[in-house]
Amino acid sequence: MICPNMERQHEIWRKASNKYRHTKNGRKISRQREREYRAKYQHLIFDLLGSKCSRCGITDLRVIQIDHVNGGGTAERKKPGQKSRWNYYRGIFGEISVGSKNYQLLCANCNWIKRWEKRECAERLE
Repeated sequence: MICPNMERQHEIWRKASNKYRHTKNGRKISRQREREYRAKYQHLIFDLLGSKCSRCGITDLRVIQIDHVNGGGTAERKKPGQKSRWNYYRGIFGEISVGSKNYQLLCANCNWIKRWEKRECAERLE
């Protein structure tokens, strides 16, 4: 379930950015609003998942990453319809809100260790 207030706010931003997006300043404003919107969804996801690494327990949000428990994040990001990163985060938020256990938070080190152990990146590392 997606927060109605965030949807309404994004709709207002989208209409405003459409008006100015073809100007240099408009593109800059549009990118800034996109970053803010993406950050809000990211923090909502962090709150739902506990805001700490599932393996080591670190709570520094600068190093926390959203991880797909069974891998496949790259394929999910490249699905048709994933035009922007905020749309991707919105989808993850929706899944977690209804009880999906397909995502976890890991720090950058634990995420790479997991990828190595499960051979999610074997073709690149050999």
